[in-house]
Amino acid sequence: MSDSFAVAAVTDTLRAILQGEVGRQVPGAVVTARPPDEVTADRPSSALNVFLYRASVDASWRNLDPVGTRPGETGRPALPLVLHYVLTPYASGDAQESTAHRILGAAMVALHDHAELGPEEIRRAAPFSDLHLQPESVRITPVNVSTDDISKLWTAFQSQYRISVAYEARTVLIDSSRPARVPLPVLARGDQDRGPAAAANTAGLLPTLTAVVPEIVRPGGKLTVTGTRFEGRDALLRLTHPLLGGPVDRPAQEADATEATFELPEDLAAGIWSAAVVLTAADGTQQATRALQVGVAPRLTEPLPLTAELGADGSARLEVRCAPPLHPGQRVQLIVGNRPLDPEGAVADTTDRLRFRWRDARPGRHTLRLRVDDVESLPAVGAAGRPEFPTDAAVVVA
Repeated sequence: MSDSFAVAAVTDTLRAILQGEVGRQVPGAVVTARPPDEVTADRPSSALNVFLYRASVDASWRNLDPVGTRPGETGRPALPLVLHYVLTPYASGDAQESTAHRILGAAMVALHDHAELGPEEIRRAAPFSDLHLQPESVRITPVNVSTDDISKLWTAFQSQYRISVAYEARTVLIDSSRPARVPLPVLARGDQDRGPAAAANTAGLLPTLTAVVPEIVRPGGKLTVTGTRFEGRDALLRLTHPLLGGPVDRPAQEADATEATFELPEDLAAGIWSAAVVLTAADGTQQATRALQVGVAPRLTEPLPLTAELGADGSARLEVRCAPPLHPGQRVQLIVGNRPLDPEGAVADTTDRLRFRWRDARPGRHTLRLRVDDVESLPAVGAAGRPEFPTDAAVVVA
């Protein structure tokens, strides 16, 4: 999503794109962003004015669920804005109309070739905003405005009419300032922790992979896969990651016709991996099953529990260490009680150290969980063999 500076970021990016093309086509031309009634006062001899005259709400995005929330979590949807611009050329001298038309043509070609604002263009033109991190692209589209509407528009500007073109920038998603709520997960379902069970005979001619147990595992843990037609073949677990690549191959420790057990590497990165079983026959031919997802859980490392001091502004700064280390591009959140916190800056290098700022922090002891690419740190196993939240995975705010 984007911050509240995204509106200014769109305007500055448009100015940068238009300045590059208009300045090349009409040397000396300058792109401004001023109200039309103020342009003629001290404008350059050749200029293109970009004026944001209206901002509206995108109704289709307004009705969508909040982006980035999972089932059971609550959050406010983003504010989806459509920005409406009017572009007006100005020129002076004997050939002012010809020069103005050249400026207008160069501007329209520039926006035709930049129908979508690229993240790198936004980052260069507006480093003060995080609009370049928005998952939805900002698209620039020409708008047909009737003669009656354009006349009303210039009347409202209280300025003499000049030839103009209108564009809209859609959609700018601005984050809500209200924090989301992330409840603690359910650790057991019923007295014996039994969920629904179903069985069907799906055996066919080819090997199949039907389940991966557990669905979330720690690095170095054991993974059991079930399926059909594993017999008479060497079983290999092949793990791939959409960001880190792969493959990571692990031989089976135990295997029979319908089940195989594998041990994961200790340094396997946290996140969502795709797991497939590769079976090698005696003649060397290989067959791979379909892939299923398996989550590799991160964990918080020493020193725990954390201690944090409540600042004068009501915030607390937290620094945690994790294992395995995070890799560039991975998404991470620290969940303090029921409040998700984003790190101070994206993960740019491989690191096991993260810093967070908890605004509106509350004194007391709060449970800590680490989420990497939608996979949370696992609870501990208690004395009775039941899961429980680790007592040291917490922060004490004083």
